[in-house]
Amino acid sequence: MFAANENSSGTRKDSVVNAETTGVFGWNVATWDLREAVNASAELLGPEVDEFEKADLEKEEAKLIGVSLVKKSPVRFECSYYTTLRLPGSSPSGSTNIVIGRVIAVHISDSVITNGKVDIGKVQPIARCGYYEYAVIRSDAVFEMIIPGDQKNLAGLEGNAGQIKALEDKEADDAAIKSLTNDSKAQKN
Repeated sequence: MFAANENSSGTRKDSVVNAETTGVFGWNVATWDLREAVNASAELLGPEVDEFEKADLEKEEAKLIGVSLVKKSPVRFECSYYTTLRLPGSSPSGSTNIVIGRVIAVHISDSVITNGKVDIGKVQPIARCGYYEYAVIRSDAVFEMIIPGDQKNLAGLEGNAGQIKALEDKEADDAAIKSLTNDSKAQKN
């Protein structure tokens, strides 16, 4: 998913039009190290301007779809387009297009992996907070808080398909053992 404001005359950014037209788009995590390039690429420019060149970014071609990704971004997604949600603003430039897609390929740099997981503190993603303000997530600001409840639901929140399968297999094994135990007790009686 990405969001892009319209310009003052209500024209949508090329990124939005391209995703809708081609049916695919790339998503690159915006990081502290890339903040100046992120800002440069946000400028509303004509379709003849290569934003990679304007922002002095090196391209890396996607593996499955015909788009360029930001080589220095440590987390990059290749996406198939799903829909665009337009949120109207009080002026055309306040209107935002939210483009939603399905991730079909993920590229993660080994430099941001710790113990088999993306280490968000190493990524140092930035987020636009409103106005001209941004925030950055650093290692000392990251904490874990596990939601109470069913372990299978928690595994689903984490996105760990292997853990979900293991929990489902354990439930099936437990049910089979219980059934065998009940059958054995019934035969003794």
